[in-house]
Amino acid sequence: MSGGHFEYIGRGAGQSLMEVAIDKNVRERFPSLSSLFQQLGEKVARIEHDLDWDFEGDESIKKKDADFEKSAIADLLEVCMKASPDEWFPRGKWATIQAIQGRVNDGR
Repeated sequence: MSGGHFEYIGRGAGQSLMEVAIDKNVRERFPSLSSLFQQLGEKVARIEHDLDWDFEGDESIKKKDADFEKSAIADLLEVCMKASPDEWFPRGKWATIQAIQGRVNDGR
């Protein structure tokens, strides 16, 4: 059996986020949060999976630990920034997102 580092919790944080995202009340009253939770849930589930399999020796994370960590944080941050109001980015939302992507890809 693969994984298990997190004691086969069955439903990780990613799955919980996705379940909240599809709730009828959340979708109707808070559609932006619903979308954000869905996207974050998918990213978090992937990160949880990669960590679990790495810790249990099923499959190693291919990147250096610091690079994996930065990449994972950047993935989560990007989803949050895209869902955020444009007025929160005085220098432009897409310019900010691209600047962060550039730094992550450059290894900074």
